[in-house]
Amino acid sequence: MTPTQLRTVVGPWHALEADIAPLRHAVFVAEQGISAHLVCDAADLTAVHAVTYKAQGQAVASGRLLVEAPGVGRIGRMATAQAERGKGLGRQVLHALLDAARERHDHEVMLHAQSSAVGFYLKDGFTARGPAFMEAGIAHQEMMLALS
Repeated sequence: MTPTQLRTVVGPWHALEADIAPLRHAVFVAEQGISAHLVCDAADLTAVHAVTYKAQGQAVASGRLLVEAPGVGRIGRMATAQAERGKGLGRQVLHALLDAARERHDHEVMLHAQSSAVGFYLKDGFTARGPAFMEAGIAHQEMMLALS
């Protein structure tokens, strides 16, 4: 897939929910067994969302950016369709969210990475902070990135 066949959109929940919710359900509920009530929450209403679409308009990756504290963003709900993994789509979403954090002048971004995704975030300069922990029945690691 070439970059011209993809587009990443950043926007509010009300504009992107119809594309994000089914993708999250497929990844988090159907694939990972996470309880459906944990997949979408009230924080979505105030988050900045990013979605990567294939040329046909299919949403294949998404994530969100919240305000964790003044000047600190929190990335979460990163999801890529199973058949599309390894193609750089999650990285496009991550970079769009990092750009959004920089635009609002955050000085740091943090996230809770599933243990299987720690390497993904390390490649973009994130570092582990604190011990691993369980969240939604899955091992996670808090990670952070200082923004310039």
